[in-house]
Amino acid sequence: MMSKQVNTITVRQTQFKPEKIEAHYTESTLMSHFLTALSMSFPQGERFFVETVRNVRDQISDQQLQKDISGFIGQEAHHALAHEQFNQLVQSSEYHLKKFEKAYEQEMIRLRGLSQRRQLAATVALEHFTAMMAGYMLKYPDVMFKGLSENMKNLWLWHAVEEIEHKHVAFDVYQQVFDNLAQRRRSMRTITLGFISSTVIMTSHLVWQDRKSTLYQPRQFIKNAKTLVGLTQMMWRLLPDYLAFYKASFHPSEIDQQDLLSKARELLVN
Repeated sequence: MMSKQVNTITVRQTQFKPEKIEAHYTESTLMSHFLTALSMSFPQGERFFVETVRNVRDQISDQQLQKDISGFIGQEAHHALAHEQFNQLVQSSEYHLKKFEKAYEQEMIRLRGLSQRRQLAATVALEHFTAMMAGYMLKYPDVMFKGLSENMKNLWLWHAVEEIEHKHVAFDVYQQVFDNLAQRRRSMRTITLGFISSTVIMTSHLVWQDRKSTLYQPRQFIKNAKTLVGLTQMMWRLLPDYLAFYKASFHPSEIDQQDLLSKARELLVN
């Protein structure tokens, strides 16, 4: 099934400037650690996404989808570079992240050993996660971005907008090349367990490294408790969009994020 109504994909240069980043760059230390945990997975993950689409690109006959693939590749390449710069800056402060970088690297090696169908199905599942979370960030900026500097807002806003713009691409490629519903569902179940567990483990690791600020300061403890409630609410609010993925008729475009996207685009400098 090809998409009928999809977003225009614009490859932009990020306005994020790779400069010194404090370990606590949001109002809540827990939110800082959560966003850092997400960012740690992006460089290797984004490059894997591009590979899985490129693997089968020669089997795509639809010219509009070919154009969208080019946009997808361009956006993901910029995302990988920007988050690589961010991760290096964060590591230069108080975090010890090499062990987790190695774990992500090993997971990418494992995924690359799968069939092209299973690799692309994994990408489709992960792209659904990133699009859901991107939409949530744009809808609830006071929860996700409270206390962020303009420089950091530029990074996350830009990334969120582009994830929504290209959310249909890997899905449409998968449908045209493989169109295997059972595999799509299996991969989402597997990815759900892996994505949530790795994010929780990584965030917990960062919290423990920073426990003096995150756990032992009463003022921060209260802020972090509110953040934890907010992240729990996020999971419940995203549940309908998550479950929609398992429908045989599902397409990413049925999750309407156009108003959010239009407002967020106005804040970006193309």
